[in-house]
Amino acid sequence: MSVSWVFVLAALALAINALSIAGVLLRMGRLQKPRVAHNAVATIILPLTGRCPGLEKLVAALDTQTLPPRRLIITVESQSDPAYGRALEVRSFAGFSIEVVVAGPASDQAQKCRNQQAALKLIDERDEAIVLMDGDIAPQKWWLSALVSPLMDGNADLVTGHRWQRVAQHRLGAHLVATIDRAVTLMPRKAWAITSVVWGGSVAISPAAARKMNLSEALDRTLSDDLSLADEAAAAGLVVLTRGALLIPSPTSLRLAEAWRFAVRQYRIGHIYRPWLWWLAFVTINLRLLGWVVVLHQVLTSGAYLWAAASLAALAVIKQALVGEVARRVDMPDPLPVRLVQLGLGLLQPLVDIFHASVIVAAATTRRIQWGHVVYRIAGPHSIKVEERLPFPAS
Repeated sequence: MSVSWVFVLAALALAINALSIAGVLLRMGRLQKPRVAHNAVATIILPLTGRCPGLEKLVAALDTQTLPPRRLIITVESQSDPAYGRALEVRSFAGFSIEVVVAGPASDQAQKCRNQQAALKLIDERDEAIVLMDGDIAPQKWWLSALVSPLMDGNADLVTGHRWQRVAQHRLGAHLVATIDRAVTLMPRKAWAITSVVWGGSVAISPAAARKMNLSEALDRTLSDDLSLADEAAAAGLVVLTRGALLIPSPTSLRLAEAWRFAVRQYRIGHIYRPWLWWLAFVTINLRLLGWVVVLHQVLTSGAYLWAAASLAALAVIKQALVGEVARRVDMPDPLPVRLVQLGLGLLQPLVDIFHASVIVAAATTRRIQWGHVVYRIAGPHSIKVEERLPFPAS
């Protein structure tokens, strides 16, 4: 490879890292904790499966919300699902009403979506806000108020936030997922229909908007509640608000193989429902990785381009330091050991990019996705079939 091409690839990799830093700085400048709070009657829908080891903590977090929920509807596939028994257990100590719904098995959609549909049937005229949440988050005390208040003051029809991966155990998979997912979370977003993303782990929608977008039907024949909701909301002309400071902690303790499978599933969903975003990730990560490879080759073989390697590493470490500052500003600072590992992964950016690139490529080729105990065969955005149901994990 000629020296000129090495320079071009090095420059492109440096530009990607510099733009990544600029994106984080832009988000930091717009971080503002929610200040306005409104009272509202809000029902929370929580689809669950499996053993749900953190369910008590989640219910306790909902019990201390500044805006108390009217009720929590926990929805499961069947009474044989361990989540069913766990839901009955937590009803006894919750300070609010908990209803448990059995949805039945899905056949041509994600089981999570079928569970959500079953719970939506219980929404009534008393509800002023419908909130969808995931069971693996640790919501702040102001979480529900921050989601619901923009609905009540008329600023939005649908409100969502962002998942913020927090390392719960020092495992390589957990650190890699945190590094990659946080970078995606902090990317600047434009309010365009094609870029619209609704994170199903924290969504609030008014009943009127839910009817306008046919919320229940939007969950038919889809693997992704997130992106299907975004598409239907855009088609219905709803005002969607993504609150930049609403970063909801999601503890992760994934091992390396588990992290790889999780990331492949997420990118597979993106490849199906937002293919251009998949292509953007594919080009960006592989281009930067190629830049690293040619630069390191030059350093090791001729001692040239040491400046480029040092600059790439420095920018990557600065980016990780800024990500840590974002966490601190929203009252979720990483413990020092986690911070040091994250900074170290910045220094080892090419290894992170190898993992990331393998995930992106695998997501484009796989047609089978395991989510929980269900294995799905995917032929297209609205062609989802349940191929296999594995045994539930032991209670």
